[in-house]
Amino acid sequence: MRRFFNAAAPALLALALGGCLTQGGVTSPFAEGAKDLGAGLVGQIKGVRLSGEARDNALLAEFQALQFAPAGEAVAWKAGSVQGQVVPTQLYRIGTQDCRGYKQTVVNRSGTFEQTGTACRTERGTWQVVV
Repeated sequence: MRRFFNAAAPALLALALGGCLTQGGVTSPFAEGAKDLGAGLVGQIKGVRLSGEARDNALLAEFQALQFAPAGEAVAWKAGSVQGQVVPTQLYRIGTQDCRGYKQTVVNRSGTFEQTGTACRTERGTWQVVV
């Protein structure tokens, strides 16, 4: 019996986590959090216009960096010939809101672009760009 559970554990874990992925019209909570960033920091970088997969990947990286990454740890993203990374700062509190700064870097054919900003966690638990 113990062998069965040891063998079945990875499959059960995969099934349990399957609801967190985007597949067949089911949206992940991570993607929803990224959508709440609006244009995000990447949308504020002068001279950079991202669309489609690049924009989605950049927004997801922003959310993952803000929500999960330790301060100073880069969260990288890539889409075709465009790539970038997001590096969050230390989490801090203003009143009842958790906030953190971050730096987004985008590299495309035109060069390397950087922008910094700050986001705070909303009451819903998502992140909103404030600066």
